[in-house]
Amino acid sequence: MSDTAKATRFPAHTVTDSADCLICQLEEVDDEATVFRDDLWSCELPTGYEVPGWFFLRARRHALGWQELSQGELDSLGQHLKDLTGAVAEATGALAIYSMNFGESYAHFHVLVAARGADVPADRRGGNIVNLRGERLDRAEALKLVPQVRSAYRRALEGR
Repeated sequence: MSDTAKATRFPAHTVTDSADCLICQLEEVDDEATVFRDDLWSCELPTGYEVPGWFFLRARRHALGWQELSQGELDSLGQHLKDLTGAVAEATGALAIYSMNFGESYAHFHVLVAARGADVPADRRGGNIVNLRGERLDRAEALKLVPQVRSAYRRALEGR
């Protein structure tokens, strides 16, 4: 697909260039903010989205949306989501774990995995949970959960 075709596939405000991609920049975050990395996928506490219980599961290469995922990425995504959502649930005790993929701000394929506890009001549930970003941003508290999620994720891998 040509660069022109890629650019017209997304709204004008969508970041498609890897040089400006927040999702690509997560490759550089400290280990303290990383749950796991393998050859295809990585999971981190997302810079600027440090709401306790929120994580980005992302393709490690700059794949623009579902359409550009490789067969290997597609084949492994479901298992990673299963293991990660289970780990987040175990570490947070949340009543629900959401996994959402929009790709409108940053086209680089990523899934927001968000814990939803009992304290989240009804008007912030479902897709409206993204509004908590402006209300509950707390890097220090979010970082406290990373080791717990990392440990639960590793246990899930060992249990397979």
